[in-house]
Amino acid sequence: MNDESNSSLTEGEANILKHIIRWGSDGYPIQKLRKSRWLWTEMYGIKGPPVVYKTKGEAVTAFERYLDILRDKKAGRL
Repeated sequence: MNDESNSSLTEGEANILKHIIRWGSDGYPIQKLRKSRWLWTEMYGIKGPPVVYKTKGEAVTAFERYLDILRDKKAGRL
């Protein structure tokens, strides 16, 4: 039995973690809009929050917080 079969992650959440393990921060779903606005785009069926960030750093921080939640959920801490 692999560790994913015991996980409480959805398929999309598990795919996001796999993607980030493979690509690191280069694979973050952060996209620049016009005039220095940043958006967290949909990835593996998981939509980001309905927020347009003022800086790339704010968008990256928000996505990294989400990754922390996924890791805690996978480890059974949530």
